This record gives sequence, C-alpha cells and structure tokens, in this order.
Amino acid sequence: MSVASLGSILDLSAAGDGAWIGHADGIALPQLYGGQLVAQSIMAAGHSAAGRLVDSLHTTFLRPGRSDLPVRFQVEHLRDGRQFSTRVVDALQDDRLVCRSTISLMEPREGVAHSRRRPVSASVEDSIELRELAGADGGLGEYWEGFSAVEVRISPESDETPLHSAAPVQNIWMRVAEDLGDDPLVHQAAIGYVSDLMLMSMAVAPHGHRAGQERSLGERWTAVSLDHGLWFHQPARADEWLLFEHATPTAHAGRSLVEAAVFGEPESQVCHVVQEALVREN
Repeated sequence: MSVASLGSILDLSAAGDGAWIGHADGIALPQLYGGQLVAQSIMAAGHSAAGRLVDSLHTTFLRPGRSDLPVRFQVEHLRDGRQFSTRVVDALQDDRLVCRSTISLMEPREGVAHSRRRPVSASVEDSIELRELAGADGGLGEYWEGFSAVEVRISPESDETPLHSAAPVQNIWMRVAEDLGDDPLVHQAAIGYVSDLMLMSMAVAPHGHRAGQERSLGERWTAVSLDHGLWFHQPARADEWLLFEHATPTAHAGRSLVEAAVFGEPESQVCHVVQEALVREN
C-alpha cells in the first residue's frame, strides 16, 4: 500500500446522511495514526458547518484501528447557535467505534486578542532535520518512513527546565511538504495531523529520551494516545513552517500529559495542543 499525499487524505467522500469516508494514509504503523483521525474528523465537522472554522476539538481514542481500511465519519449536530456550532464525530471501521470527537466551530469575528511571544529558538535554517539527527540512533525506523508528507526540524535543546515542564522543552519546526491551497479548514485539519507527530518523544523526555531517538523510543517504550485536544486561536498555514514548543508538565501511573504551544508568523501563538498518553517501559 503506497503512502498517500496529505491533500488526498483530507479529501473525504460524501456517503450521505451526515457521513463521510476517509481513506488511510498508507503508513505501515501497527495501528491507525491518531493524527489522521483528528484531521479527518475536523474535515467531516467542517463540511457540516459551512462558513465556520474549528475553535476546539477533543478526541478520545477508543480502539487502535487499522491503517489498511477506510474510516467512516458519522457527524451528529448537537447545536447551531448564532456564533458557534457543536458537532460529535464518530470514526468507525467495520461498525466498530475507533474514536469520538467533540468539535466546536465558530463564525470568524473580531474581538479581544493577545498572545505570548514565540519562545527563543534556533531558526528553521539552524535547526537539524529529524532524519539527520536520527542517524546517531540508527535511523528513524520503518514506521517513520511513511511520514514523508511532513518536514521536521529539531532546534538544539536547552539545558534549562522551565517551570511549566518536567524536562527541557523540545522546540520543533514542522510543515506539510505540499501546497495545500487556500481553504483554512484544510490547514486546520493539516495542523491537527501534524500535531500528533512528535508528542510521544516528549512524553518520556524526563526519563532520558530526546527528539531524534525515535528508534530507541520504540525499543524501550510502548506508548498509546488516550485523548487529544486542540484549540485554534487564529488562522495559520500548515504548509509554512510552524514552531511547536513541546513540554510535559506531569505524569503519574503511566499517564503522561504532553502539550505543545504552536507559533506561526508573525510570532504569535496560533494553536495549543494537549494530549494524555499511556506509556510503559518494555
């Protein structure tokens, strides 16, 4: 099965009665990539609320899913108000519920605005390509070979552990490696796809793991996403470089909380990501 372009992954097929069909990305993971489910759920919800963009998403992962099967996204309309719409999107394979997302969409309006500054980080040009960094760890491994739709560069890590994280933050530049056009919903979905890509690396950073050691991560740790949250603050293009500041404030009983503040141009925060992952040492 060949790896699909991200544009084709986000191009859902209407199946009638509020349902949409999304096709797999073709990445040879042992389970369906969570970022694909998040991205396609965003597209399904957006198709049901014309003129409105995603404000927030909360996805609960229920079953692993299969990467060789299409996914049916069933959209339920919970509410349509003057400014906000709320949707529940169920992702199903063979009538089995893989994940459920509650998605809020809003009509773009002017209002109060502020943002923290982008963190101090090496520029894109001075950051190291993930593949190059992984060379010292024996390469990225077979699963990572499928993520060619996304370019990833790692900023050199600081030795300082900030107050909001239990380990030094990992500043990671990412962008989609194809032109996605000008539909803002597509860019929101693509950011959702990308947002799930490097979180597991941060989930075990307080225990000696570093970005670029993805092969070692798979050998030492078993990790699964339990849920995934996104808040979109302002429009951004996923096919332009975005800086993801990854941090992990806490973990207990094998459940590691990971978050990423996402920054675009100009240097304001465009999105926030929070995920809880279940991790155990092999």
